Amino acid sequence: MRQSSVLFTLLGVVGLAGLMTACSDGSPSASASAGGASGSGSASASGTVTGFGSIIVNGKRFETEAASVSIDDQPSSQCAVSPTNRCGLQEGMTVKVSGSFNGSTNRAANIVQEDTLEGPITSVDFTNSQFAVLGQMVLVDDTTKFDSGVSLNNLLPGQLVEVSGFVKSDGVIAASLIERKPGTGCSAICEVKGTVRNHNAGLATFQIGGLTVIYDNATLINDMPVPTGSNWNGIFVEVKGTGFDATTTTLTATKVEPENEGIGNVVDKFEVEGFVTQAGTPNGNIIDFTIGTTPVRTTANTEFRGGTVDEIVVGAKMSAEGRFDGTTLIARHVKFHESVRLEGDIETIGTNSLTLKGLPGITVTVNSQTEFKANGGVTINNLSDLAINNHIRVRGRVSGTNSVIATRIQLRSSDNDVDLQGPVQAASDPTLTILGVTVDTTGVTQFEGVDDGPMSRAAFFAAVQVGTLVKVKGTLNGIVVTWDEAELED
Repeated sequence: MRQSSVLFTLLGVVGLAGLMTACSDGSPSASASAGGASGSGSASASGTVTGFGSIIVNGKRFETEAASVSIDDQPSSQCAVSPTNRCGLQEGMTVKVSGSFNGSTNRAANIVQEDTLEGPITSVDFTNSQFAVLGQMVLVDDTTKFDSGVSLNNLLPGQLVEVSGFVKSDGVIAASLIERKPGTGCSAICEVKGTVRNHNAGLATFQIGGLTVIYDNATLINDMPVPTGSNWNGIFVEVKGTGFDATTTTLTATKVEPENEGIGNVVDKFEVEGFVTQAGTPNGNIIDFTIGTTPVRTTANTEFRGGTVDEIVVGAKMSAEGRFDGTTLIARHVKFHESVRLEGDIETIGTNSLTLKGLPGITVTVNSQTEFKANGGVTINNLSDLAINNHIRVRGRVSGTNSVIATRIQLRSSDNDVDLQGPVQAASDPTLTILGVTVDTTGVTQFEGVDDGPMSRAAFFAAVQVGTLVKVKGTLNGIVVTWDEAELED
């Protein structure tokens, strides 16, 4: 990955109150050049559990001796996470970790797990790898984890599920873990988190995605503003209730509380992942954007991983790490998280899918969540605004051996560049297979690791396994791609 000149995470929204309070007294002992940290100080992370041993959150390891662990709003208990004792945590759970760092070692003091959604399934769309719960559309991709015995193929309407993940947009959730729960309906508490819209204080109702929430003053606890007119619009909230009507998609709330309060203290080293909700205009390498309600600013020294500054747009899944100065996360590095990246000329185009020249066999499918972007004042709203030979960049998620669901399609200037990024399906020097495409790296002279440093061919292939994320870049000559760069991604 070459350094470019050039996160709406549920946890970025809901986790900062506890994280900021627990992690810093406002007097950092670490330096913070370009968002970096050295020495010792407070450390926090909010994101997905990606591994154990101690606990790994979004790739960052925290030691856990005597850490306090809370699962599903239950009281905290002291528990040292280890390979043999995960303290009730699972890969794919979304957590908030607060603690400290000393040099390269991070230590967790508190680990809090919180799900995004719990309720009955009302419909399942196998074609688009998604299902509906409490009026929210839940997206499933190759990174989604499932509890034992659960898969997308055996989910049925009426089943009760708990979903960990990230709020992508109004009523759309990208799932990181799906668990089945006993029972049906909302006999136990149902739960949903999202942004309020269409608040009507006179009717005592509001909406989150496709769900209508009915409340009364008895449910107005935990710092919600006194309701007047539509004054709750735009507040990110947690709603719990027991009365769900699937016919009208209505939930009667027993609890409504804001989830985005408490930002204001300093954290020396903080990482947040999720979806971009606001994005400014870049000035060279510098841009202001927002992951959930967490403001992020890059600097001239910020490292970009897996993308360029012009790709920081609303809806992009990203993470940012740096120093939170009490108002803004000053980023040391930012990383793009959508695992598939394609670039090339359109070869065929249909109503809801397309293919690219030089990437034979890969089918790119669009759906109602796909975002379209163009440069130079051109507007594109769907595939009908594109044409064969248009040069495009695609971000997306794996949906099959050689199929991709596009999360974003960007129209680019004419070029003969071809990019292919995805998880490796097979590797044997000199060939790689990615999304069904066999890549002959015989002509590749530039191999790079995840740290942007050069690698030898032997070291590169020694590091590549099935599932390793790799990007290859080449040039289209007629119908043949000459590959000239190969990069490990993280």
